[in-house]
Amino acid sequence: MQIDDSSLQALLATWPLPTLSVAMLAWVVSQRPWRLLRQEPLQHAWLGGLVFLTLLWSARATVGTGVVVQLMGAPLAVTMFGLPLAMLTLAIVDLVSLLGLAYLAGQGWADIAWVSLAPRFIWMAVVPGVLTAGLQAVMRRRLPRHPFIFILGHGYFAPLVAAIVAGGLRTLWQFHLGPPHAGLTIGDSLTGAVVIGFGEAFLTGMLVAIFVVYRPQWVLTFTDEDYLTGK
Repeated sequence: MQIDDSSLQALLATWPLPTLSVAMLAWVVSQRPWRLLRQEPLQHAWLGGLVFLTLLWSARATVGTGVVVQLMGAPLAVTMFGLPLAMLTLAIVDLVSLLGLAYLAGQGWADIAWVSLAPRFIWMAVVPGVLTAGLQAVMRRRLPRHPFIFILGHGYFAPLVAAIVAGGLRTLWQFHLGPPHAGLTIGDSLTGAVVIGFGEAFLTGMLVAIFVVYRPQWVLTFTDEDYLTGK
């Protein structure tokens, strides 16, 4: 595989992202989250989620002066599978969706933007995923255990805040390296982050509400003992 000078420069300019990606994947491997997939009901949910998230990562829209609107699905994955399995899932999604987009564009192996794997994984999986997990952990400690609170807090509020903060951090990082597109302003990018945040909240909240009612065994962060027993 040939890597041209521009790709190498892009990799060196963003070296913290590959480093963080490797560190996160090392932590994921140490947790061995694939053991959870021994549960047959979860296998179906995970395979379906893998396909859904791959399609989600393969679809995006560019509006205005170059603002990219693309849902990540990281808050949904964390809520359903927990942080370690969600990160493993999204790492697979990152690779498969990149290969799928390259295939649709008719690109060969040498033309695939391999250096985009780490930035995509960090900004679309790790940052929003860790923020979601952190917010949900705080809510579990501070708020009453009630299904309605779980749906609103874990399903809507945490994804909304996590996606907006992740989008804001990504914007600051991108403009630190230089404007991604001519004419694109920080204000435009932050507006796009807010739009994505509400999209993530709607997607995650809607699906979590459905799964909690009809398929609670698919949502690992929701347990009957914590949220239903004695209510």
